[in-house]
Amino acid sequence: MELLGLTFADISIVHLAATGFMVGLMWTIHVVHYPLFGLVNEPYRPFQEAHMSRVTRLLLVPWAVEVVAAVGLVLTAGVGRERSLSVLGLVLVALVVLITGLGAAPLHGKLVDQFDPQIHRRLMQVDLIRTLVWSARLVLAGWLALSS
Repeated sequence: MELLGLTFADISIVHLAATGFMVGLMWTIHVVHYPLFGLVNEPYRPFQEAHMSRVTRLLLVPWAVEVVAAVGLVLTAGVGRERSLSVLGLVLVALVVLITGLGAAPLHGKLVDQFDPQIHRRLMQVDLIRTLVWSARLVLAGWLALSS
């Protein structure tokens, strides 16, 4: 089956590239950027607002491509394992969105006014879970691309 002239194999390559970019970005943020939050001097608000704005601009397009490609995989998947893994990938996308919307984003909002070590620690925990889920998506995306 095709979607806008793209086959499952075509979409799986786009999906792999977008997911790979996002996983690399998320691990960089988790390992390099987030730990530096505590080193920022007051006033903290300009830093946190700039972080949220810049990261949003950086991830908006590749994340949108990843989500659209994940939906495209489900719509073009054959039967059996291809379909099951495509649906699993879409479920993991939804989980990443939920973790972001219900966990990471509200914690960033709480950090806008000033740095709080407890909130930062919670953000690191939530972000690690989100990054691991995203990493699982990358393994899945690689398998789908290589098997199609």
